[in-house]
Parts: sequence; structure tokens; C-alpha cells
Amino acid sequence: MERSAENFIDPVEIERELAEIWAVIDGQQTDGGTVTRASMSNVMIFCDGEEQAHDAAERIPRLVLHHPARVLVLALVEGQASNGVQAWVTAHCRRTSDGTQLCAEHIELRFRAASAERAASVVRSLLISDLPCALWWLSARPPALTDGVFDVFAPMAEQVIYDSTGWADPPRGVRAMSQWSKNHRAVIFNLAWRRLKPWRRILSQTLAPTVIPGALQRIDNIELRHGPHALPLAWLLLGWLASRLGWQPKKGVARSGNRLDWQFESPAGELRITAHRNDQGPAHIEEMRIGWQSGAGKPAGYADYRQEGHHIRHFPGEETLRPSSIPALDLHLEQMVAAQLAHRAGDTLFTESLALSEAMARVVKWAGT
Repeated sequence: MERSAENFIDPVEIERELAEIWAVIDGQQTDGGTVTRASMSNVMIFCDGEEQAHDAAERIPRLVLHHPARVLVLALVEGQASNGVQAWVTAHCRRTSDGTQLCAEHIELRFRAASAERAASVVRSLLISDLPCALWWLSARPPALTDGVFDVFAPMAEQVIYDSTGWADPPRGVRAMSQWSKNHRAVIFNLAWRRLKPWRRILSQTLAPTVIPGALQRIDNIELRHGPHALPLAWLLLGWLASRLGWQPKKGVARSGNRLDWQFESPAGELRITAHRNDQGPAHIEEMRIGWQSGAGKPAGYADYRQEGHHIRHFPGEETLRPSSIPALDLHLEQMVAAQLAHRAGDTLFTESLALSEAMARVVKWAGT
């Protein structure tokens, strides 16, 4: 069925419409095959506007391929003609090798902010009660900074998945999500953390004590360059390093919108970090230099890292060490979400990194203020 205004239905008709869809699918089984409703969880996808709702719908077939679920697209559309809640339903099916058709339900709701409470009431009635529920916040706005709309849907979820990449105001967004997580039971997860996995891996490998003894403890400067919209990625990576190495942020200064300077106190003394933003390029960390001071009979040194295509490459400053690289594949959002849905417990390492990221946000000031 086409997704158009004349095909939207009243929410009270959703269950009837789903029953009709299943009846049609059952009636199409002429070869003795069977149809199974496949659901491992309830997944709510929050979107801003029609365009993002269509984007979410295109991602659902791949999402349910990896993680079968009842999927509810929650589209905040302030420009819609009706002040109520409009609905649309369909199903996504695939045939397995034994002839069974696995089908997942796809329900969409469109509403204005003023109707969010009513939309939430509809959602509650549609959740499969004995399955876990997750909220995938596809919107580019930080969830906790949406004038209460997030708080309408979040209480229904045991897991909240969002993506800080592209946030317009990272300090405010980081503070808001960190504070929200402290006051609510839901497990939160930032997809930026999953994107950083190759960076965390190569830094851990190349700066390990068995490779360069004492380098981690003697780091005193980092210079990082990132593409547009990727400051939240750099922020979280630095938060991870700080949480692992006992650094405490003392000062942060944002300069001209394309440079951010931090001053940390580390066990070895003062540490300075500078993050530069390029005006063009992909939204990822492009390059990074980590330098360390001499000490305990060990010389000063540095290591360079660059993302080149689908690899992160390491170029050691010490001639006796060889360059190395690891893959950094670009996964679809829905693939990352499906992978995270399988891990409902909290990630302690991410939580600690988020706490340091919040501490970094608290000390940042704009130059001249």
C-alpha cells in the first residue's frame, strides 16, 4: 500500500489492518509453506518530519533482516493537516531456505508535538508485552533536548539508542544525555561509540606497554583533526582516553567555531589537546597525533594516525616500529542498531567515557566570554 494521505488510517483501525495484511499473506501460500511472525523485540524509531520518516521506512527491511521486530515509526510532523494521530501499516517478509516466510510488522504514526501524549498512548497499546522495547532516536536533535517529546516515549523503552554525530551543540547535548541517564532506568547507547571501535582498537594496540613502554602514562599533547559534524566523535574518543588514563579536564576554549582547546591534568602533569574542524570532508576523525614526554629513562616520542578510505593507519614516530592499519568499514545505521539491540545490558566502558565527556563539556567556554 502506498504511503499517502488517503491511505492513512485512524489508530483504532491498526489491529484490524494488521489482521487483513496477515490474512492476505496467509492466502498467498500456495505451495504449502508457512508464515511466521518474527519478533525479538519492539523497536520504536523516532523521526523529525516526513523526509526522515521515509528514510526510516527504507531502513526497516535491513533492520528486521538482522533483528526481527515489531517496528513503530514515530514521525513528528508539525505541518500535517490533522491535529490528531494518523497511522499506516505494512509488513516485511522474507523466505527462508525451508520455505517458511518470516514477516515483521511495520507501523507508522504521524503526529504533532501537541498530540505526542496521544501517540504514546497508541504506542503502549501496540507493544508486544512479553518482548523488550527499544527506542531508536533517528532524529538529529539530542533526545533530552526536544521540549519533552523524548520524555513521552522514553519511559516505554528499556534501551535508548541515539547518534551524537552531527549534533549542532555537542557540549549541551552531551550534558543533557549524561544527566538524563543518571535519572532514568533505561540503558542508553550512542552509535558514535560503535563507530569509534576501530580507533579505540588501534590506539590500544599501538600504544600498549608491550609496544612502547610507558608512552600512555607520559602523553602530554594530542592534536586531532575532524570533518564537519564529527566533533561529537572526537569528543567521545577523548573522553574514553581520559577515563582510561585518569585525566581530569581543567579548561576548554572554543575558538571561531573550528577549533577547540582543552587542558587536562594527568598523573604525569599538564596535558593539552587541540581539535581542529575541516570545512569539508566526511563526518569522521581524519587524523590524530599523540605525543608523549620523556621520563623514567625513556625518550619523548609521538605517533600519527589517519583514516584513509576504509582503513585507519598508524605511522609511528620511532623508526624501529613498523606502520600498521586496521579496517574501518562504514556500516549502515540499521546494521549498527540491530547489533546493539542484541546487547541490552549497559556498557560500563561507554558509561565511564560519557561521564568524562560530560566533565569536558562543563569546562568549555567560548573565547572572549
